[in-house]
Amino acid sequence: MKVEVATPDDAAEIAALGQILHDTSSYAAIPYNVAKVEALMRSLAAGAGVVFVVRKDGAIVGGIAGGVTEWWFSDERHGYEFSFFVREDARNAFTAVKLVNSFRIWCARQGAKKVRLGITTGIHEDSTGKFYRMLGFEPAGTLFSLEV
Repeated sequence: MKVEVATPDDAAEIAALGQILHDTSSYAAIPYNVAKVEALMRSLAAGAGVVFVVRKDGAIVGGIAGGVTEWWFSDERHGYEFSFFVREDARNAFTAVKLVNSFRIWCARQGAKKVRLGITTGIHEDSTGKFYRMLGFEPAGTLFSLEV
């Protein structure tokens, strides 16, 4: 599968894919706002950030969406992702590597000195962590959650 830069016209299809991720993740109890996700993906694809996608038989089956910004405490720039997901029937390490590398290269071209990827969904945390380490990423913290 070839990695492509998404266009604003892909936003609805990306949002539908995001619904699959949401519904199987630690976020499932939080309402999913399709219109909000579509607007964010449209904005990122229009230049506020980037969305890289992969297609199978013409349908988007995976992607990574993110941006580059300054740290809140520094003028140095870093890359961050909103979401990284490949539909289960399309998963393979080669596709995932191509998506992450496309995002990493894009971030560097935008002036980022670091890229941070998170595992906040509760899905395949160990294997995803190993995958990120294989690509040269290092653990950079831990996330906790509490109902209030």
